Amino acid sequence: MRAPLFNALSRVRLRPRSVAKVALTSLALCLTACGGDDDSPNNGGSGATSGSGGSAGTAGGGAGGSAGTAGVGGTAGAGGTAAAGGSAGTAGTGGGGGQLSFTFTTIGKRTVRSMDQDLEVELIRGDRDDGPASYLLYVPAPGPNAPVVVMNEPYSGIDWTGEAVDAKWAARGDGLHPDDDAPNYSGSDYTLYGAQSVAEAVDADVVWRLNGFAVIHAYARFYSGGDVEGDAIDAAAAYAFASARQQELDLTRIGALGGSWGGMMTLFGARRAPEGARPIALAALTPLSDFVDQHQWTDDVLATQYARPADAEAFFSPYWRRAAPSMGYPPAGAASVPFTHAGLCPGLPGKAFVPHDDWDLLIPVRQTEGLAAACGAQIEPLYWRRAPVDFQTAPLDHGPLGAEPQLPSMLTFAWTFLATELAQSSSSALFTAGSEAALEEFLTLVSDAQRTGRDPGVVLPRLRELAAPRVQLYEAGADQFVPGGDALARVVNRVYQTSYDAAALRAQLATGLPTPP
Repeated sequence: MRAPLFNALSRVRLRPRSVAKVALTSLALCLTACGGDDDSPNNGGSGATSGSGGSAGTAGGGAGGSAGTAGVGGTAGAGGTAAAGGSAGTAGTGGGGGQLSFTFTTIGKRTVRSMDQDLEVELIRGDRDDGPASYLLYVPAPGPNAPVVVMNEPYSGIDWTGEAVDAKWAARGDGLHPDDDAPNYSGSDYTLYGAQSVAEAVDADVVWRLNGFAVIHAYARFYSGGDVEGDAIDAAAAYAFASARQQELDLTRIGALGGSWGGMMTLFGARRAPEGARPIALAALTPLSDFVDQHQWTDDVLATQYARPADAEAFFSPYWRRAAPSMGYPPAGAASVPFTHAGLCPGLPGKAFVPHDDWDLLIPVRQTEGLAAACGAQIEPLYWRRAPVDFQTAPLDHGPLGAEPQLPSMLTFAWTFLATELAQSSSSALFTAGSEAALEEFLTLVSDAQRTGRDPGVVLPRLRELAAPRVQLYEAGADQFVPGGDALARVVNRVYQTSYDAAALRAQLATGLPTPP
């Protein structure tokens, strides 16, 4: 089994992290000519999709006091603020379905140099009586009553928890290792570990910090074992923590972002958010949203049609080991219902932007099509429509959308969507990042879909957001800020052979897409 897994991982492009990390680092340098104070970045740290970063930093700062208890699934009372060396107030436990409650403790603090500022961030442990601890990285906003974005990090390695399992994996270092902390480890599975330093996490938040938002990184620590339910709880812990810090945060303006397994955390974690701290906007990129359907895909479709079925089996084995404790294997019956569209949609808060590529072989596009059909208008899908996939030649990855040049357009749309939903209507400017080259690739697919009558999904709202007069786009190709409407007008003119300026494009988008040539 070892050889097929190594071969599979050599072909997989799970996350567009290298490109996004470089672009975000350039954005920070463009703003201030100052970077973080920790280890140099490697092929990770993108805030948009969860995964590996560079070398993990060393935990520093004195331990803070308890930050109070907040319920998940119920309404939490106000908790005190943790202070170094002291105990804070206890928040009210959640009621009405608040079976889970957390007691949050600041276990360390770091000062990170970023965007020409010394920024103090908090390392948080969330303890609960009926399960393992959850770990969060809290990046405060520059001012009070701020929106907050939850960044779902399923794979990022952290070494500041004080737990033996994190020390063990940090000592192993970045790379492929036996998945020996997984449930029912058989001796044949491997998983990829990549450490993320605190500075890398903060650098990845640059878009949110430009907009004045707070950020909470929620770590599932895939390498440490656990199960699907536990990963969803790790994501939900971020909302409970926000509730305990309600004196700092605007709980009516919470968003969340994650990709792939992190997209799964984004959706299923949001459904478990407590009353009073539920997100209003989600960006779930190529997410797994129905485990029963996913099993049919991996064990029927890929097993019979994919050119290298042994690679696919080896790749998915660690995931199914983590799914089995929550829903059985294969997932079926009552235990699996909460992990299907039928179980997810009721109670899913807010609206969700969900991009997906037709050529995604890891999580098929039919997952998002089914999610949109089941949940209705609150799901705003966006599809990268292509010719039928060739299972004999296509790589085992999320499709070409992650390989768009400079900065994939799905990230631009995700950042702009969340910034628009969470910012005050009176905000003078909104900041996002993108690449005209990537947007051109995407809009070329949209124009092709228009000509062939295929549904590209909810396109117009994303383009209107980007073209809004107050949006400033960091253009990765030019390494500078430009008005979003100007950048998008140039792209539309190249694809549709038009001659819009930003104002004329906004007028066109108010009625519909241009007619393709």
